[in-house]
Amino acid sequence: MRFWLFRRIVVKHLSAAFLVLSAAYAQDIPKAWSDESVAGFRLPLAGLGHPPKMVSGDRYYSLPEYNVKTYPVYTPEREPKGYIEWLEQQDPQPLVDISKLKTKADYIAAGREVSYGRELPRFTGSEDNYNLIRDPEVIKAYGLQITKDGVLLGLRYVIRQKGKIELGTDTCAMCHTRVEKDGTVIEGPANGHTPFGALMGSLTRRYAQIGPDFLEERRRKHMREDYRVPFLNPDENAAVAELPAEEIAKLYDQNPLGVHARTGAGLIYPVKIANLIGLADYKFFDRTGTSRQRSIADLMRYSGAIADVSDALTEFRGGDHLLLANMGLAQGIRRTPDPLLYALALYIYSLRPPANPNPVNEVSRRGEAVFKAQGCGNCHTAPLYTNNRLTLAKGYHPSPEIMRETGAMDVSVGTDPGLALKTRRGTGFYRVPSLRMIWMDVAFLHDGSIGTLEELFDRKRLDPGFRSSNWAPITKPHAVEGHEFGLNLKPEDRTALLAFLKTL
Repeated sequence: MRFWLFRRIVVKHLSAAFLVLSAAYAQDIPKAWSDESVAGFRLPLAGLGHPPKMVSGDRYYSLPEYNVKTYPVYTPEREPKGYIEWLEQQDPQPLVDISKLKTKADYIAAGREVSYGRELPRFTGSEDNYNLIRDPEVIKAYGLQITKDGVLLGLRYVIRQKGKIELGTDTCAMCHTRVEKDGTVIEGPANGHTPFGALMGSLTRRYAQIGPDFLEERRRKHMREDYRVPFLNPDENAAVAELPAEEIAKLYDQNPLGVHARTGAGLIYPVKIANLIGLADYKFFDRTGTSRQRSIADLMRYSGAIADVSDALTEFRGGDHLLLANMGLAQGIRRTPDPLLYALALYIYSLRPPANPNPVNEVSRRGEAVFKAQGCGNCHTAPLYTNNRLTLAKGYHPSPEIMRETGAMDVSVGTDPGLALKTRRGTGFYRVPSLRMIWMDVAFLHDGSIGTLEELFDRKRLDPGFRSSNWAPITKPHAVEGHEFGLNLKPEDRTALLAFLKTL
């Protein structure tokens, strides 16, 4: 009896201690936005000579919170019987019940839910989009990723009002989850299966067929703000919104796999989709190093800026803001609660790479020797295979102050400078990418202009008649310049180097 009494007392006290620790963990969430942490977060932009001015902490936290539950979208043949009728009976609910988050495991699980279910409210679709996505032929044509259960990744049904089902899109999982041919889901890497460019081109044509007003509302208005660069004059990025619909569609069509014409980059200068696995190890976000990662709070802030389009509250030039109505945010911006941004950041940090199918063998070990002999490790330093620094875009000549502030290397690898100099993400620099998991990539260089590692190390890509394996048929032949390291290797050394890189 005494033993069991003693055991109950110990268990009781341990449980109480666990609750205290859990509560302490839950309360230790850093603020995503404060005037102190925002300072130094963004890098100077090449077209300005200084960082853009981000919204203040007080203004950010005055925004209403957004935490709305969403539901999977299934292919018509795999949709559970009565699913839509069931959805029509659901009341609006929170995506995550924040009050139930107690442990780190709870937060990571919640972060996964945010990644799969946090849709961008500006992209909630019309009835036309809702009907399209229930058409098997449209689903097949768009190349959206489908899980073994028939779930279409990146699309979600949203219930903001009982009885009304809306189609939401552009969740984190749409771009940063990969479904392999056997149905295996890998979380974190770039979606290298969905042809986002062709998808957007097709939607543009469909909108044009419905009518010019619909095209204006669903595409042109968004393009004007998504791609506009307030400090460039003339601004070729904004000008594309005025092109005929078919020309806009063709520009989208030319975006290769693994590349996206994301907000702040542009239809003319699309960018390679990031692999989020191992993100905690890197000091800068984005291909152009737009922001610093000094702590998990920086990732929270960066994620919030993407999810909530708070770019629209950023001053790029003397009070010049992007227009909320044109960005599909006529009702204003809502922010993701800090606990959910923290959960998402912890989830991203928890991602691990899949098993590498490429063996370490005699050839790859010889390739490692080639890698070292060529000095590749100066920039792609082991074990991260990046030195975590920035390099100059071709043609950019920053002040000594900016060079000191960024710690950038005074060297350029000569790749296309458009993204770094002519977009809202244009810092004038490119981040030295990590070579880890390069075997998973379907596109190479910051703009995805090369389709394979073999092509990257083939001197023929410098010829004006070059065509990469990942280009659309309508893309005209042209040279892909820059990063000429390794182009003069002997064939056997090139083969060995490629074998080594694929083992990383």
